Amino acid sequence: MLKKLTFMLSFLFLFAFVLAGCSGSSSTSSSDSDSGEKDGGSSEKVIEMNVSNFNPSTHHYAYNVYEPWKELVEEKSNGRIKVNLYHGGTLGKSSSVVEDVGGGLADVGLVVATYYYDTNFFPYTIGNLPFAFPDAASAAKVMTEFGEKYAMDAYEEDLHYLGEITTTDAYDLFATKPIKSVSDVKGLKMRVQGKGDTEVVKNWDAVPVSLPLEEFYEAMQKGTLDTGFYTPIGAVGNKYYEVGPYITKMGITVTPLIPVMNKDFYEKLPDDLKQLFDDELGPKLGALFTESYTKELETAYAELEKQVDGKGELITLAPEELSGFKKSAQSVWENWVNDANDMGYPGEEMMEEFKKMLEAEGLELPF
Repeated sequence: MLKKLTFMLSFLFLFAFVLAGCSGSSSTSSSDSDSGEKDGGSSEKVIEMNVSNFNPSTHHYAYNVYEPWKELVEEKSNGRIKVNLYHGGTLGKSSSVVEDVGGGLADVGLVVATYYYDTNFFPYTIGNLPFAFPDAASAAKVMTEFGEKYAMDAYEEDLHYLGEITTTDAYDLFATKPIKSVSDVKGLKMRVQGKGDTEVVKNWDAVPVSLPLEEFYEAMQKGTLDTGFYTPIGAVGNKYYEVGPYITKMGITVTPLIPVMNKDFYEKLPDDLKQLFDDELGPKLGALFTESYTKELETAYAELEKQVDGKGELITLAPEELSGFKKSAQSVWENWVNDANDMGYPGEEMMEEFKKMLEAEGLELPF
């Protein structure tokens, strides 16, 4: 009996000791965390951040942008942020980034401006006007400046502005047959991604077909599409040369891309990490996209030429034929101003400011 009582007392003493230790540890951790947040300082808690890439892991977004950025974020945050990359549209399509990031499905994503023509992202669509920009670098600089003047209302509710806009490289035509003049596209089914594209295609007497980027390959393969605009760099990663081996170098447009963060995610960050994203990590993400588009372009054309050899053709338009494509696109610029006015924006002012920015960047106006 004495042995049993001694055993029970020992067990109770040990149990009480363990409880006291756990309570002390929890209290210390909570106190440290609360103190860090109240002082606007750092917290040692590891924060997981989910980043959505609607392109596949073979795309230059993955290896030139998101993977280096992941390393940079984790390094600069001293391991306090763990970045989870989701490629291939796992966390949503290219056409639903505002909803997916705003709703918290992803913490960071890339808004494709042309999918949001009738929203507060509308001002960015001026960058998608045909033949406005020859390359991603000049476009990114102008569109960041233009967006900070006219589009900051887009971030009022669920999204946080990360500080630098980027754009794709200039789009070419990928087709199932050779396109060397405006007459060659008459009656063809062409993919469009926004209102501006639709108007251009109609002016060319082609048939606009609206569908997400992720469906482009299959639609070309099945004959739902005959042709469509896409960037030569992106086409290499997505292997669009397989279904569209006739590639007409046109440089018709770029697409403004806006890196965004979920606002609730941002607001819950410690103050020092907020500052880190605002001052360095956010702008760096946009810069990585622009750098990737710039350095990949030359090798992209070489790869496309290699891939279509014997199957298609890499076509350079004669100046008079390129001029024919341009003339048909002029009305899109005029109608953009009308749409801006209808939506309550100062359309004429925005267009004049846009043209001034283009000229200041040393770019020639197309019309």
